[in-house]
Amino acid sequence: MKSLRTRLLVVASSVLAVFLLLSGEALEQAFRAAAEQGEQDRLDGMVLALLGAAESGPNGALTIPDNAQLPDPRLSHVLSGLDALIFNERGKVVWRSPSFSGAVPQVPSPEVGATVFQEVGDRFMLSYGVRWVGDTNGPHPASAPPKPRRYTVVLFHDQDTYRAQLYTFRRILWFGLGGSAVALIAVQFFVLLWGLSPLRRLARELRRVETGEQSRIESDYATELTPLADGLNAMIMAERTQQTRYRNALDDLAHSLKTPLAVLRGIIDDSDETEATRARLRDPVGRIQDITDHQLRKAAAAGRRTLAEPVQLRPIVEKLAGALGKVYLQKQPQFDIRIPYALRARADQGDLYELLGNLMDNAGKWCKQRIAVKVEFADRRLHIVVEDDGPGFPENAAELLERGVRADTHVPGQGIGLGAIAEMVRIYDGSIALGRSALGGAQVDVHLSV
Repeated sequence: MKSLRTRLLVVASSVLAVFLLLSGEALEQAFRAAAEQGEQDRLDGMVLALLGAAESGPNGALTIPDNAQLPDPRLSHVLSGLDALIFNERGKVVWRSPSFSGAVPQVPSPEVGATVFQEVGDRFMLSYGVRWVGDTNGPHPASAPPKPRRYTVVLFHDQDTYRAQLYTFRRILWFGLGGSAVALIAVQFFVLLWGLSPLRRLARELRRVETGEQSRIESDYATELTPLADGLNAMIMAERTQQTRYRNALDDLAHSLKTPLAVLRGIIDDSDETEATRARLRDPVGRIQDITDHQLRKAAAAGRRTLAEPVQLRPIVEKLAGALGKVYLQKQPQFDIRIPYALRARADQGDLYELLGNLMDNAGKWCKQRIAVKVEFADRRLHIVVEDDGPGFPENAAELLERGVRADTHVPGQGIGLGAIAEMVRIYDGSIALGRSALGGAQVDVHLSV
């Protein structure tokens, strides 16, 4: 995930999802515990009400008369979901509600006054320990006090109501949490859009600086982004200032070298020296001149500059075409320029003049009359194609990219044009290819990273 917004949204949504899941589970468990406690409390109250309807039977035994008012009408109806049993201390059933049917289950015998609440299958069961002291029916009840007896009152209640409540709560809970999650994620999305909007605005300004629509970052940004904007402005100005100083220093060096070279040429041409001496000096001085010019051109090449102001290419080509039309007037060259007027490249203007000038000059030397220049830009790469209708490149075309190698020694020149082009292309991390043109002559394809 390269998008910062996507990363933040995924992380925040994941944390939110985990929080809501844990919260939902905790709320569900709390509701389940509350519902079970409510069920136990209702059964506790029913046990006490049932004991309130009990009476003393023979020998003071606990019993509930058939005509007694039971605490819940469901105890009088079979399959009502509510049953009651009373066990004596030997585990024998001494009373059962009219609603009870089926086999008698094994039940725990809690201590007197203690309660055991548990799930048995799909029913709740509550057992309550009782010590019953009843009245005797003998003639001398005062002289023969009844003996306390131990009983266990058991209630069974099905879970239909409990499960219906749990299902309803669970549905409301998870629908509510799901809706809240969707709403919160949407809010987070818009908050992130708003929070990251300064970064998008900064990116748009950088693109405008790259395309030459503005010279620096001008908007005011949040406190956290102000140092970044200031740093980018400082870098833009430093790059432009350094390039200007570099060019000025190279110009000064070039002017400084002209004088001593002129003196040396004057000494060579001095009539006092013999022709043999002048011939011996002329070649190394010429080589010094060529090397100096080459190194100055190489050092002056700015290369691609990310934050430089873009340069419009068509005016450069039109100006070069006008100059070459005068240089090769006898051929009356016809230039076919296929470059959009809006096409711009972030490259040094001097580099483009030298590169296009060498390409078009080489085509002008060899063409019969027609020269085509086409420039395209895609994926931050500039594609330059220069064609002519001349004889084309020889079989050893690749060697022409080396400095000093010429296709024909009868044509004036020092053989450094294509070599200089190749060096310029390398500075821009590009490539150059020599081939056959559709016009019948040579074609040079140059790709530059700008």
